[in-house]
Amino acid sequence: MKLDLTQFMPTFPGREENWARIRAWAERSPADIVLFPELSSCGYMYEDPKEIAPFADTAEALAPLEKLSARTGQLFVGGFAERAGDRLYNAAYAVGPEGTSVYRKIHLWNREKLLFDEGSRPCVIDYQDRRIAIEICYDLQFPELAAYLSRQGAELILAPTSWAQDRHGPSHGLHPHAFLAMASAYAYGICVAVANRTGRERGALFPGQSCLAGPWGEVATLGSAEESRVLDIPFGEIPEARHPSPHNDLRTDPRMAIRPPSGRRKASPQKTHARRKRKRRT
Repeated sequence: MKLDLTQFMPTFPGREENWARIRAWAERSPADIVLFPELSSCGYMYEDPKEIAPFADTAEALAPLEKLSARTGQLFVGGFAERAGDRLYNAAYAVGPEGTSVYRKIHLWNREKLLFDEGSRPCVIDYQDRRIAIEICYDLQFPELAAYLSRQGAELILAPTSWAQDRHGPSHGLHPHAFLAMASAYAYGICVAVANRTGRERGALFPGQSCLAGPWGEVATLGSAEESRVLDIPFGEIPEARHPSPHNDLRTDPRMAIRPPSGRRKASPQKTHARRKRKRRT
């Protein structure tokens, strides 16, 4: 099975022009799966919900990709700002011939918490007899999510990202998202693919370096320019990687229970303190 990693700099602020580019790449890709970056339909560095709201979409925006997938049998995965009623989500679509799934980012990074509501449901889909899961960017930093997804049978995690270069820069030539992909792939005997955006936006530099990590921790990376590259997904290495010795199985060796997030948020300390003060007055 072949994967097309597509990294580019979205127009910011923007919407229709970005969807047009996404559809154009999807239409000419020879790969089975095409992966695009996080929020690639609109760009990333919005200040508040009012600013991003005009560039958010309902699931109806996915109709052109759905028609293309129905015709070609391909799977398209990428990030968009989803509007659902009065809520906004940092979301990823998985559009395949069997239908469309939308994953809402569980772990929101920094100012994303001022723009978006949290997701709470992990996403695992079936495609061409393979189990495929979705994460978005900062989700990669929490191995318990990858652990849960692998225990749900996921053989490949697809992660749209907008991972900006921080002040520390790359280490040994790799940015953190590549190390995180390698770590999860090796730890759980799976494949992990990341499509990271490129370019500058409101002072943030996005370095690209989209990557595909195999189950032995090996990694193939792209550069920093806009690029679309087709790679073979090493599914054939998974059975041996999951049984690294005659006495070990990465699926049955873990001793810690991993559960999906509940979706319930704890009250902030300020709100808890306020409730206690009200209670004492009564």
